[in-house]
Amino acid sequence: MRVDVIMPQMGESIAEGTLTRWLKKPGDKVARDEPIFEISTDKVDAEIPSPAAGVVTEIRVKEGETVPVNSVVAIIGTAAAAPAPAAAAAPKAEEPAFAGSKRSVAQTELPIRFKPIKRMAVTGASS
Repeated sequence: MRVDVIMPQMGESIAEGTLTRWLKKPGDKVARDEPIFEISTDKVDAEIPSPAAGVVTEIRVKEGETVPVNSVVAIIGTAAAAPAPAAAAAPKAEEPAFAGSKRSVAQTELPIRFKPIKRMAVTGASS
């Protein structure tokens, strides 16, 4: 099965985000909720978790690129894409909540790990 990794909306007024760094590359295995990339918006910097366990099969957005929220930034191939042995036909507990349902990754709440924004002190000559 193929799972789209999307640029999340980090706040009500946020319309886009800049993908600052990939933590995984194509061919890397990733666990569900494991950080997969970092983003920066005008309000927050955050690590974004993987929506599913599997292998990163495609990266569609380059580091430093700014894209609208809900844009597909990567693709993860999950174990569900491979033919399952008859004994393993029952769904596993670690399968994503949206697997096999009509819900998209965008509609599934994912834990977001926030990073503090570094602020610079403004100094000026006092009069």
